[in-house]
Amino acid sequence: MKRLEQFSQEIKQCVLCGTCKSVCPTFSVINRETASARGKVALCSAFLKGEIGLSERFTKHINECVLCGACEESCPNDVHVPDIILAARREIFKNNKVDFTRTAVSKLLGSEKIGNTVIKIASKVQNIFFKRVPEESGLHRRFPLPFINEKRLVPKLAEKFFLESVDQRSESVALGFIPNEGPLPIKGNATSPKIGFFAGCLINYIYPHIGEASLKVIEKAGASVIVPLDQSCCGMPAIGVGDIEAAKKLALKNLEAFERYELDYITTACATCGHGLKRRFKDLLGNEYPERINAFSNKVRDITELLVNELGQGGYPSGNPSEGWVGMGGGKSEIASPLIKSVARNDITPNSLVTYHDPCHLSRGQGIKDEPRKLIEMSGHKFKEMNHPCRCCGLGGSFNITNYELSMEINREKAEDIKNTGADIAATACPGCIMQIKDGLHKIGTKTKVMHVVELL
Repeated sequence: MKRLEQFSQEIKQCVLCGTCKSVCPTFSVINRETASARGKVALCSAFLKGEIGLSERFTKHINECVLCGACEESCPNDVHVPDIILAARREIFKNNKVDFTRTAVSKLLGSEKIGNTVIKIASKVQNIFFKRVPEESGLHRRFPLPFINEKRLVPKLAEKFFLESVDQRSESVALGFIPNEGPLPIKGNATSPKIGFFAGCLINYIYPHIGEASLKVIEKAGASVIVPLDQSCCGMPAIGVGDIEAAKKLALKNLEAFERYELDYITTACATCGHGLKRRFKDLLGNEYPERINAFSNKVRDITELLVNELGQGGYPSGNPSEGWVGMGGGKSEIASPLIKSVARNDITPNSLVTYHDPCHLSRGQGIKDEPRKLIEMSGHKFKEMNHPCRCCGLGGSFNITNYELSMEINREKAEDIKNTGADIAATACPGCIMQIKDGLHKIGTKTKVMHVVELL
């Protein structure tokens, strides 16, 4: 990834017009110049000129960013502010100016052995430290705990992680598996499209039902799913902290895990992971392994993109959604029938009113907006657009941990927007957004269910 000094010319392209201020979620809450994109670019410019150093204030302002990309999207001079912010965080990390909380999150997710062990222990003892919130899928802390705000709705860790459940369904840990068929050799003879599934940390540790739903829906669309069991964190938490070397190691580990298979596509049900696999992997490893990383990243599809554009051919036969859509094999898919039962949830009422939140890493990061909405239509539920579907929910990765109150202030408008639709279900395509939106709706007393688009199928 580029260093901050490599952005010097691009930083000069910022003419301080202020267009970014109108779309910046942190500025809308703080209303301070340093919270805006142009303010942060000006700080980076001053740092490069030697006018300021890596002070605590500089670090604080650079970290007050959710990396939503709204500023870049609206910039008339095409200044890539999120990349500049990430480069500044790299400088901060390199000079040991990163706070303990951000470093701990990155190291925990970046170390497969330590991370799995710590999170597994936490899943076993969570009922001691947290109490269940009645009628909601979340927890509140019982007594003061570090890094956990007393008002936070904490998601419950899964008793069995997603990759563990996959492991138990497979006879070979090294090779992954195809649902209902067992392990697939590296050079399998399956004629159906072969899809490699990347789980990501939140699906693995907190929302394994999203992973299970994803596998079943892909299979119903006529494809075979391979889940490499030696896959790791995508590295986006490490990138967000500025720990580029750790992110590179994770990227290389995942590259090797998926290269073992002759895959047609690689998919994920996490918008952030998808953005990392498609773009950030190229930033991290593109110079060292250009052919390998291009071959990998060019196969990556968000699951909504995969189902609609690759497996579904983007439309219905006879123009009738109730007939399903034609898959790559030419057969009629079951997954688009309005009468289909959820593959992972039994609490979804038929013909529910659904609204949709655009994850920043999907809509702006990957340019995917229509595909999730097509899947909602295919599910047979009624759809209602909220007023600002693309507005950031305020998660921002570890930003939600280190700046929780600010994060939830950003989220408040999103929660109210969802509430005003009257929707029974708020669907999205990012586990992180699910976690954040659930917390926000809980705070305003709204019982709207929050789930992944694939759970509607």
